[in-house]
Amino acid sequence: MDNGRRPFQYVEANLRHAMEFYSRANESGLVKAFPGVETISCGRDYPVFNSALLSSPVPGNDGNLNSRLSIPSAFFEHIGMGWSYWLCHDLLDRGALHEMNSTCSSFGLEPVLTAPGMIADALQSPSRKPPAMQIREVDDAPTRLVFAHLVSMIFDLPFQMTLNIYGNAAIWSQDYAGFVGYAADRPVAIAMLNNGGGCTGFYSVGTLPGFRRRGYAESLMRAGHESVKSRWKSDVCVLQSSTAGRRLYEKMGFREVTQFSVYRYTASETRIG
Repeated sequence: MDNGRRPFQYVEANLRHAMEFYSRANESGLVKAFPGVETISCGRDYPVFNSALLSSPVPGNDGNLNSRLSIPSAFFEHIGMGWSYWLCHDLLDRGALHEMNSTCSSFGLEPVLTAPGMIADALQSPSRKPPAMQIREVDDAPTRLVFAHLVSMIFDLPFQMTLNIYGNAAIWSQDYAGFVGYAADRPVAIAMLNNGGGCTGFYSVGTLPGFRRRGYAESLMRAGHESVKSRWKSDVCVLQSSTAGRRLYEKMGFREVTQFSVYRYTASETRIG
């Protein structure tokens, strides 16, 4: 890693690049940079895929937390879409962090979760034998369909929504790669990898119920990383962990370097079509 950057900066920069992925899902999707905050729209009223993220410390030259909330609030109100706000704790000073919930609430944002941002200088060797699994990269209509279906099943999202996002060929580019793991020809696990901020990020990692705790997700992450290393030239990996996944990620060599609080605002009833 570059000694001039703090570890959390790799994590938050990669997350912003990962969210930009969704702006490619629709012709009306866009990424818009404002002072101190970046907004990403997928072009549809899907709050989970429309986001705002800080891009500089708070407070600072780009204003305080109120100003960083008023900008995306006005932006998404203007386009009539629900959205989510990802706040990196290391970009907030002590006062802003202490008042974060009340400040967000004043803009109609409700807390969803707080997740650790984690980094690994390199993945550690596996501690167990990997399960038998076939791995395919998302590179055609059938694999896009399978990936979208598994996202729907694993993360409890409407299938039409996930198909509208992940089923679009334009969303996949040289900086984003999806992988599907198959057990006895049945698709059971997914992972999306992203090249941004000088590192590789893992997103949408999950396994179908009934196939969990067997090593499928870990094996898929490792195989996916090996596949993209030669393209992206990076050993450093980052992710945001769920509570259930944290122990696995620590065994893989990840350590917590920051936290993200996620808030959600729904401007209107979400339309799936």
